[in-house]
Amino acid sequence: MARSDVALARARGAYERTHVLAGARGLAIAAGLTALAIGLHRTTSTTWLVASLLGATLATLGWRGGAWRRGALAGVLAGLPVFVAPVVVFALGHGGHCPSCELGPTLSCLVTCFGTSSLAGIAVGRFALADASPMRFAGGALAAAAFTGLLGCATTGLGGATGIVVGLVAGGVTGWALGRRTAHA
Repeated sequence: MARSDVALARARGAYERTHVLAGARGLAIAAGLTALAIGLHRTTSTTWLVASLLGATLATLGWRGGAWRRGALAGVLAGLPVFVAPVVVFALGHGGHCPSCELGPTLSCLVTCFGTSSLAGIAVGRFALADASPMRFAGGALAAAAFTGLLGCATTGLGGATGIVVGLVAGGVTGWALGRRTAHA
């Protein structure tokens, strides 16, 4: 082998290791969020489904790299308030503690899921416009934010999950439209 072939093989190996490690980092983030979800929320079979989807999404987007990876990290950060908000609202509404979370969703939890998801969607839409590849960034961010938020809001049932999806999409479109208007002004 010529020196250039050896150098090319080493560079290719380093490139592939970086992508695999980024995928593994996505799995580690998903595992940490799942452990936190088990401690904060009522655990159901839906929790495990959402946790596995979050892990697969973060691993895939991390391995893919570029705007997908940047968007996934931004999405996890945007989804954290949605993840924690139902617990905070429920605890504040019930004397500062959540001894046994209700099995059915409360209106305040549903509104909280929708409101925080809308704000997260607006943030994702605005930040996506600043990225070099806004569509990929937004796709990765919305997927990661949805699954991160669903770890918290899906415990309130289908209403909470619907609030997440509708809120993120509506907020994302709003953030995108407002960001475009400001960029063109």
